[in-house]
Amino acid sequence: QAYNCLIHFYKRSVMTSPVLVGNLKILTWNINGIRSIEDFQDRLQQSEADIICVQETKVTRDMLTESVACISGFTSYYGFSRRRAGYSGVATYCRLNCTPAQAEEGLAGNSGGGDTIGGTDKLKEEFTSEELKNIDAEGRCVITRHKVDMVDGQEQGLVIINVYCPRADPERADRAKFKLLFYKALDIRADSLRKAGDMVVVLGDVNTSHREIDHCDPYEEFGDHPGRRFLNHFLQSDSIVDGETQTDEENCDDWQAVHVEVEDNQFIDTFRIFHPDRKLAFTCWNTQLNCRSTNYGTRIDYIFCSLNMSSFVLNCDIQPEVLGSDHCPVLAQFNLKLTSPPKPPSWCTKFFREFAGKQVKVSDFFTKGVKSDDLKRKHDAINEVSKKAKVESKKKITSFFVPKNPKENKTTEKEIESLYEVKEQNSGKFAKLTE
Repeated sequence: QAYNCLIHFYKRSVMTSPVLVGNLKILTWNINGIRSIEDFQDRLQQSEADIICVQETKVTRDMLTESVACISGFTSYYGFSRRRAGYSGVATYCRLNCTPAQAEEGLAGNSGGGDTIGGTDKLKEEFTSEELKNIDAEGRCVITRHKVDMVDGQEQGLVIINVYCPRADPERADRAKFKLLFYKALDIRADSLRKAGDMVVVLGDVNTSHREIDHCDPYEEFGDHPGRRFLNHFLQSDSIVDGETQTDEENCDDWQAVHVEVEDNQFIDTFRIFHPDRKLAFTCWNTQLNCRSTNYGTRIDYIFCSLNMSSFVLNCDIQPEVLGSDHCPVLAQFNLKLTSPPKPPSWCTKFFREFAGKQVKVSDFFTKGVKSDDLKRKHDAINEVSKKAKVESKKKITSFFVPKNPKENKTTEKEIESLYEVKEQNSGKFAKLTE
């Protein structure tokens, strides 16, 4: 009941928001491999979104082609895994009228790619330098900072944090801990940017369903889960929901900051502002078990916004009708208008040496201090990929991310890893699939 009252409060805030100065549309989608999406360029251009954030691109820098990176009408900003080829990765595409003033690869400020947007001082107080390197080694975040035109003529910063949060492997305690450390870094960075005065949007694949209503089969003690306790802390909602139990100081979760102070409940789940009680609103399904056909899934893809921009949220909804991945897109609209700088920031892909006609060094594809046995590259490989990209045929489509033939869907690493978790396969159950 308290949660619904809170939702009504924000709906009222939206109704009384300032005079409409813009209609900014931001989309997030875990695409499960950017190379598997045919005619990606045309699909972006036909999208209604102004800023498109994708996760699980599964490309490292040596695999990225110019035809995908440099699309007419957009600027793009990539995050690459430095540990495994064809793994993880995120990208943010912005229409030219929404070009950011700054762009940065990584969450912890240690990837070495792009500008330093700020908000990293507290991270250095909470983490060791080695921990910060590890957080950014898998290409799970890209941050862009945009300039917003306000009604009163003043400029306001909008920071978009595009994340692909790790999945906790039940058989690997180190991955479970890594996921929570990533949450902690996200929490500290977002809080620092918000306190600095920016509007902040955190979006992407968070890999945790928040409440029982967000899961097809909420199991016993569903709320007694560190990932949900993190979301209860991060989001504006009841202090305890769906059976969640508080963590005492002696047994704090790894997502909780120890050396720095982070405020509670400073972000909003924009989808639940407009759909507080909607059930079966899922964004991820086990396609290998054909769970999408029966809508047996979870909601783990979100668009969160800081409280200081709650009155600018116009709408948010999921797009389950869009096929092509084991996830579906989420689209939000904001009563905001952005101002573009004269020149894109340095981390824009159009300035990459391989796409700017400059000689490429092998060191361009590595982060200092992060080892990799997978990412090897020869200069002639760049020329070969570029030539291939130029002769790629294009195919007419009529919508953004056109549905693909289900028979063409490839088995993903996530689905393979999840098979052992499936209980009572004949009845279609897959509790704890993504957590």
